[in-house]
Amino acid sequence: METLLPSAEESVAAYAGIRARLSGVLADLPDAEAAAAPVPACPGWSVTDVVAHLYGVESDILEGNMEGVGTGPWADDQVRRFAPLGLRRLLDRWNETSPTVEAMGGAFPTRSAAQFVFDACTHEHDIRGALDRDGGRDAASVHVGLSFIATSLDGMVTEGRLPGIELATPDFRAVLGEPPVPVRLSAPTFELFRSFAGRRSPAQFRSLAWEGDPAPYLAFFADGPIRPPDRDLIE
Repeated sequence: METLLPSAEESVAAYAGIRARLSGVLADLPDAEAAAAPVPACPGWSVTDVVAHLYGVESDILEGNMEGVGTGPWADDQVRRFAPLGLRRLLDRWNETSPTVEAMGGAFPTRSAAQFVFDACTHEHDIRGALDRDGGRDAASVHVGLSFIATSLDGMVTEGRLPGIELATPDFRAVLGEPPVPVRLSAPTFELFRSFAGRRSPAQFRSLAWEGDPAPYLAFFADGPIRPPDRDLIE
């Protein structure tokens, strides 16, 4: 399954696209509005908070502050430190710092690079949803994020925790586990990405086009920082 992942260089190029698109989406949003705009996909966070996290990930990479990487407390501390800067200064810092991080991309482990994109792409669409500004749904970053999801889910399957599954979209396919694979999930590419990124409720997750029992795959969310919302999230 590791071969499903793109190269680190490809992943970081997709990340640069996220930064460019979000910078455009947020270009005219005043600081006060950004700080007051809740992000339904990230309870308790505003648009400013999400951008503080995106910038904070880069800052922590450059500072070597990787203790607790990927956890809620790690992200919350980034918001605490950087959200007071306000949206405009955060965007300036993000765009100043990103080229340095992106230039390092070839040295990232392949899986880490894909995870980096998965997180940023998830938050791109969290912000878009909060502002009702859809777009970027067929971007390379969505496919990189799906490759990270499939690789992570494959780890659970091969450890014997889940039955094998085929994930199928119009332009993405992954077969996880040894044949015969008893479960198949067909969905639009973006919907599959958002579902496994924890941005769909359990009811929405179960309502996808499953062949087989979806219940075991909710275990994907049981042991990590990704938590599906209790209520449906419509985008």
